[in-house]
Amino acid sequence: MSTPATILDFLDAVRIRAASLAEAKQRYAAELAPDFNLVDHLRNNEVALSRYLCLLLDIKGVHGQGELFLRGLLQRLGQAGFEPQDLLRIELEQRTHSGRFLDIYLEFRGGVIGIENKPWAADQDKQLEDYARFLQASARDGQWLLVYACNWEPSEASLNPAQREALEQAGNFLRLDFLQIADWLDESACYARAPKVRLFVEALSAYVRQQVNGEIDVSEAEQIKAVILQKPEHLEAALKVAQSIDQVKAQLLAEFKHSLGQALEAEGLNLVWDEQALASGRAYAGFGVKLHPGHQLHLRFEFGAARLNALEWGICRDNAEIDLNQADTEAIALAMDTAFGPGYHDWPGWPWYPGTGTRDSVLHDSERNWANLAEPWLRISDKTEQGFVSRIVKLALEVRDALAGVDAAMR
Repeated sequence: MSTPATILDFLDAVRIRAASLAEAKQRYAAELAPDFNLVDHLRNNEVALSRYLCLLLDIKGVHGQGELFLRGLLQRLGQAGFEPQDLLRIELEQRTHSGRFLDIYLEFRGGVIGIENKPWAADQDKQLEDYARFLQASARDGQWLLVYACNWEPSEASLNPAQREALEQAGNFLRLDFLQIADWLDESACYARAPKVRLFVEALSAYVRQQVNGEIDVSEAEQIKAVILQKPEHLEAALKVAQSIDQVKAQLLAEFKHSLGQALEAEGLNLVWDEQALASGRAYAGFGVKLHPGHQLHLRFEFGAARLNALEWGICRDNAEIDLNQADTEAIALAMDTAFGPGYHDWPGWPWYPGTGTRDSVLHDSERNWANLAEPWLRISDKTEQGFVSRIVKLALEVRDALAGVDAAMR
């Protein structure tokens, strides 16, 4: 039975190992840059990930590696009849007959493949059923395959179990998880002849492993594993800590909600809080600030990935039922560009957001991943000006001033 003293001993041992590793990384940062990942500083939402995969699968793409990436993926899919040399075209965001958009569409001489990319988001109602019908119609009498790229099973509302079983038996449906996708990228990178292409593919694989699959830094994981296996009591203590961490996070979130709500109320602002989605760590869960009761949009902080990862912020509509006209959207975007620098205006329902990297002067990269990093949890408990509560209130007041001249567009 592990005691509080044993748990403290284990945590102290982990802290010392982690500190030693951090010191070593800092010492050799100039030569190795161990924490730098190219994709972290590019566009890295779901649409961007689909674009990167589409780029690699194009046998005539600018990567110059010909059939390399497509051949590797087809081998993993294991569907006879599709050959790289038979690819006729590849499309990103292919519109279906019902008006939906299939992330990646590949047309071959003998059939079609559709890839629905779901690294974080949940399925929509009958979404996969619609894609299956579209691909079947597009294939005419040829082969067709719907690939569901996701780490979990599709919802029954998107594809009912009986239909899924029938499609799988016919060779028309396959789920491909992102562990397999990362392995495909790693294997392909080994054969890429252009160094800069190999660098990009390796960075993309590392991004998928960390931001989609939730894998932690390999060197750090090895150090922690060594501490856990060092003593039997350390293993028991580690399991006790793991069992408690969700409760710790829930308590910290509740305290953050209370403190932020009080601080906003003192400034005449209202807190927006996705209670159930945040508690369960669903993708696209978020919180924000209602700048005026009559507005249909608000300042929003949203997690683009499950488990409270990939945090971004911007101006977002209150719900999906609200239609935004182009004139209002452009007015809001211009006001935010003027106050906070050029942002992005291409995400549905979001007239403006800064994205990640140097464009964003509000969130640091180390504050976006709440699943594995300690810094965000320290920031929500921080009562100083560096804490999230103070920074969000300050930002909300600045955004309110920036949008004062376009109040009508917010309603």
